[in-house]
Amino acid sequence: MSKLIPASLGVVGAGGAGIGGYMLLNPSENQKTEKVITFKEKYSKSLLDLSENKDESIWKTKLTSLKSQTPNHPDLREVSAVANGDGGEDKAKPLHKKACRKIYDSPSDNQSYFEDFKKYCSKLIGDLITGNWISSESSNDSKWDSKLGTLNSKKGELISQKLKDLVTKLPTSNNNNFTPEQRKELQAWCSPQKEQLFLGEESKVIDEIKSYCTGN
Repeated sequence: MSKLIPASLGVVGAGGAGIGGYMLLNPSENQKTEKVITFKEKYSKSLLDLSENKDESIWKTKLTSLKSQTPNHPDLREVSAVANGDGGEDKAKPLHKKACRKIYDSPSDNQSYFEDFKKYCSKLIGDLITGNWISSESSNDSKWDSKLGTLNSKKGELISQKLKDLVTKLPTSNNNNFTPEQRKELQAWCSPQKEQLFLGEESKVIDEIKSYCTGN
């Protein structure tokens, strides 16, 4: 809403017009319009390819997950209903991509849509790594010991600072005499990696995660 203030309080400039001793100020002239950052802009490296026959295995995995969930976005809820109906996944597939396109064009600060974006419309680190992720408990497991042994022998090649910190706590003899705490620390580093958004990390970063978190 425009405001009238006494002209005596200031000189009428180019942005205001004198009216009966008052000048008309338009608030919009003093307010900068903030640019809305969309998911497509903020997470450009995380987007799934909407083209035909692109990222198909990831799309299929996301759609399968969507069928058993209740997303926030109404279009994704419709996709879930269609996928569970007579049309099945074949009919739901193009609707899934259409719904994700809408989310890509939505403001990235929408937290409820962010969860949908991450779960059903984006590339995660886990989507890009083949092999079985080590999911066993860390207290006593030879799989973690094997990874810790490899970590010890590759200490000069590590990228992650947390892995660099961990390797300083390992026995220098490299005799696989690792403690439950050391196994737990590696597991704690690996556990969240699978569900992290892919943000364009270099292939060597992805390879490091694969080396120490999967059975290969």
